[in-house]
Amino acid sequence: MIAPTILSQMWSTLTGRSRPLLTLAEIEAACTVLGYTYVGRQMVQLNQIRGSASPARCYDFDADFRLLKVHNESRWARISAARQRGAKLPPVALIRVGDIYFVEDGHHRISVAKTQREQEIEAEVTVLQISGPLPWEDHAPVLA
Repeated sequence: MIAPTILSQMWSTLTGRSRPLLTLAEIEAACTVLGYTYVGRQMVQLNQIRGSASPARCYDFDADFRLLKVHNESRWARISAARQRGAKLPPVALIRVGDIYFVEDGHHRISVAKTQREQEIEAEVTVLQISGPLPWEDHAPVLA
């Protein structure tokens, strides 16, 4: 198997760019945070996980959770090997905002699951309640 960092570097070279992860800090800066509510353990679709609660991790993974830094490869490889052996890994920790999720813990596990073409992952989920539009929503007036 080709190391994920090499694949993401090839993708970045071919396209000239990689899409960054969304960051929870953008939401907290743009919206009023009303509170957090823990909603428990559940299965989450991997394609709904689009960001990170850690600003530093936004530089370690792209929007498809491909590795961007070589220093993360050995950890990624250990998690991948454990998954291939059938090891039960702990659930990831996610924060839901609207219909998307931000990773608190489990970036590498999500990356491995996506690479192995899994559709969902077990997660401990907390919902962030906010007021105001999300930064990526288009709230331009509709002209008749």
